[in-house]
Amino acid sequence: FVREQLENLGARFYLTSEPVWISDSIVTAGEIPMTTSYEEVDPDLYVKENGAMRPDTVPDDLALAIKTDLGLVIILGCAHRGMINTIRHFQKITGGELVYCVIGGTHLISASPERMAQTVADLRETGIQKLGVSHCTGFSASSWLAGEFPGEFFLNNAGSRFSLP
Repeated sequence: FVREQLENLGARFYLTSEPVWISDSIVTAGEIPMTTSYEEVDPDLYVKENGAMRPDTVPDDLALAIKTDLGLVIILGCAHRGMINTIRHFQKITGGELVYCVIGGTHLISASPERMAQTVADLRETGIQKLGVSHCTGFSASSWLAGEFPGEFFLNNAGSRFSLP
């Protein structure tokens, strides 16, 4: 779709690099800072700008957090800026909340064993109780996470349902 087509149909756009509180308990990420030493944006991603291709740092990577009584439920789009970077960003926005659940794409499909080990260690620190991975996690990373979080892990494929606490 072209933006103008959607606007003609009634869509309204609110473009910002800052987090946006949709309600008292739901917030968008805004631009996610790159804070970990081991997460990086995929160097094979490019964007066309002014007729030329350039590396895409995906500053508009979208994620959403929902505050629940059991902790944050974080919904990732594709986590191009890093799953842990995204989690920590939401913890900062919400005042250090524990993480109950992370659902979505983790973009770990090409992650090295070292990155996977660090990701697992950092996930454990969040207090995570549910981890539902999607499309761009990849089979190897999904298997690794399933082995590390056997009671918490689930595949979040199209058609999956999850009830919020």
